[in-house]
Amino acid sequence: MKLLREAGLEAKRVPLSGSAPGYPGDLVAHLPGLGEVVVEVKARRRFGLEGWLEGRSLLVLRPDRRPPLAVMRLEDLLKALGAKEEA
Repeated sequence: MKLLREAGLEAKRVPLSGSAPGYPGDLVAHLPGLGEVVVEVKARRRFGLEGWLEGRSLLVLRPDRRPPLAVMRLEDLLKALGAKEEA
């Protein structure tokens, strides 16, 4: 949430980090071009996706019989949304 707010975006925590009925996700954020989105945050030492992203900006995952997923660094997403000026 701190990173989103530092980028000038509106973000708030969901009560009980989404474990309460009727409150999915961990955060609710307003993203330019997307509006209000529910954000799930996972904190792990290592996910295994980092290697696939090495030297790349976007990772597309194609689960079997499910819609594709996009993974990118939060900093890159914020730049793409125009929420954070490039360094």
